[in-house]
Amino acid sequence: MATAKHGVLSIDVECVATTHTHEDRSPCSVAIVDDKCQIIYTSLIKPTEKVVSDLYPLTGLHMEDLEQAPTLEEVLQKIYPLFDATTIIVGQRPQGDIKWLKLQKDVHYSQIVDLSEWFKTYNTRFGSINYFSLAHEAWTLLNIDLNAKNGHLATQDAKASMQLYLKYKDNERGNEDARRLLLNNRPGITPARACNYNYEGVCLGGYFPKMCSCNRPSLSNN
Repeated sequence: MATAKHGVLSIDVECVATTHTHEDRSPCSVAIVDDKCQIIYTSLIKPTEKVVSDLYPLTGLHMEDLEQAPTLEEVLQKIYPLFDATTIIVGQRPQGDIKWLKLQKDVHYSQIVDLSEWFKTYNTRFGSINYFSLAHEAWTLLNIDLNAKNGHLATQDAKASMQLYLKYKDNERGNEDARRLLLNNRPGITPARACNYNYEGVCLGGYFPKMCSCNRPSLSNN
């Protein structure tokens, strides 16, 4: 495993559910991609908490896939050497991934690039701000279908995040064009929507208050 520090890293963590709310999750896979779009670390993760659902439509994993995987603490020992206080972390709402990986600001990273904030745009028709999913961004702007297989594979999501970052990081005009494309193209059906925002009794409406079935605060407001 590479131990050299990297200036920009994309991270993605997929999770299983430990309760039936949209809040309580435990990491089941992780991927880290460098600024050359190379996967420098990926691993399944065996949850140590009781799991109520593998969330297969989102994770693409069943619990038996995780039986021989390392624990989160074992994974953290391997990934921490990849980060330092100057690392820039890229991702789609990466705050949750950072929390699950127990990364600390000014220890493991200096700043984050949240692609959902990069590409958000004002919708004049409805007078509101539109946020887009990573799958919609990847399909519209990169022609990459992240929903082609069951689940959001951490490696594919992390690579797509880095590709979006590299394509638009120095191109403000391109960002404006990208926002218009995202707004004007209808999003595909996400795995959560295909399940009507509930799978095996687990709420999948964290970012969609109207679809929330557990009455917990929206994740977009946390």
